[in-house]
Amino acid sequence: MSAEFDPQARLQSKAGICAYLGHISAATYDIWAQKGLVPGPVRGTNRYDVRAHDQLLDRHAGLNTGTNSLSPLEQWEAEHARAA
Repeated sequence: MSAEFDPQARLQSKAGICAYLGHISAATYDIWAQKGLVPGPVRGTNRYDVRAHDQLLDRHAGLNTGTNSLSPLEQWEAEHARAA
């Protein structure tokens, strides 16, 4: 991975999370965030949680094993994100 990505750190810089997600650009990340595909930074920070990204991407990919069921709001958001 890129030098920006620190495999030991759960919280990453924007450059680090973009590298983690496949070396996408910051502009692509922002588009994905607007579509709800990625969670964005941790509230009140400029750091991005790798686990939160993995969890949300797993949900979008249909890999939710049922241990973390979606709330009604998350179900609605997922259905409407697919339609967009």
